[in-house]
Amino acid sequence: MNSLTKETVDEILAAMDTFKGIAQELIGKLILETNQPEKSEIIKGNYNLISNEELLNGEEYLTDNWYFDVHGEHCMFENIETGQVLEVSLGRVDDIGNLDPYFFYNFLKSTKNLKHLASYFEDPFGDMLNLFEGLEKQKKLVHIHGVVYRKILQSEESCE
Repeated sequence: MNSLTKETVDEILAAMDTFKGIAQELIGKLILETNQPEKSEIIKGNYNLISNEELLNGEEYLTDNWYFDVHGEHCMFENIETGQVLEVSLGRVDDIGNLDPYFFYNFLKSTKNLKHLASYFEDPFGDMLNLFEGLEKQKKLVHIHGVVYRKILQSEESCE
């Protein structure tokens, strides 16, 4: 991994917020624009019940040209025009902010104004995991399970 300045790390942390914001928006689109059989439970935050369902408008993609594929505990979103890719954790509402090192790298690499950040990672998975582990030690991320981490919110930091 190339050396990261504090400014670059701050930019990566901000990109994590960007990821979460886009992920929340896309999950909202998915809930509103598909015929989810468990919609009332999903709206309550049981995102593990989201499934690959027909779009209500009969189209092939969500609005703004987003393809989606629910698989296991994730939903992969890909914008067919821009190529931007997000692999979003399903489960509960908070799980949307979960970050897998390789999936987050792919998000950086496929996001126009964040691509430059991907260039710091020679080994996409290993280098990103090392960064996540370092950020956990700095109390910027919390380890969830396996190789999954989540950014600690400012309000969570002040509670510690």
